[in-house]
Amino acid sequence: MKRCLSVLTPATRLSVWKVLLLSALTVGVQILLFLAAFWGWGSTEHITPSLEETVRVSGLSLAFAAGLVLVCAVLVLPGTERGAKTGYTLRRLAVDERVIVMLWGGVNALLLLLFWGVQTAAALALARYYLHTLPAEFSNHQSLFFAFSRAPYLHALLPMWDWGLTVRNVLGCAVLGLSIAALPFHWRHGRKAWSTFPLVILAAFTFPCGMDGSAAYGVQLIILCMTGILTTFGVWRRHEDEE
Repeated sequence: MKRCLSVLTPATRLSVWKVLLLSALTVGVQILLFLAAFWGWGSTEHITPSLEETVRVSGLSLAFAAGLVLVCAVLVLPGTERGAKTGYTLRRLAVDERVIVMLWGGVNALLLLLFWGVQTAAALALARYYLHTLPAEFSNHQSLFFAFSRAPYLHALLPMWDWGLTVRNVLGCAVLGLSIAALPFHWRHGRKAWSTFPLVILAAFTFPCGMDGSAAYGVQLIILCMTGILTTFGVWRRHEDEE
């Protein structure tokens, strides 16, 4: 285990800072988009748009999708940078690469959960800012509750009682993390593996989901489960074939 940690720790330390930086940049872009939509709309139409409409028009979900794609790209890099050196280090330490892939997948999943948490905190902060601009009689916790129930992007970030969507998000982080960790493994062994990229795009741009989207995220859950099983099987089976 110490040998595994000696391989994982330096890359993990770098990845944490990169994910935090990208999370902060994504939040910064979202703040600018939100304020531009809110104040721009109010100044031209002389009305106060609803929180759900402001979130939709500002394109916060697109900023989230772009940020998630960049985070996934950053998480791929520790295994691909100096690929020959990485492979040599693993062989020199006599570390089972399959174990490294699983551990790296777990680290990636935690970092994706971190990105999700930062985005959720940012959305809550923007929602509270919006409510503070309203008269007191229109600003209450129920308004916040209804907004996170009706807006697909907000609901996906904070599903509350929607446990199926919560499972989809957590499972999505786990499968994405494992797939990202498996990609450099296949590349180091000279195999062409590109299935992770469409999975990342699918996860990023189908993330928003309303309360009536149980059928949609049910299909997503099936896809994620199948992808996770195939990815895990592919890593272990191909490694055994080479041995």
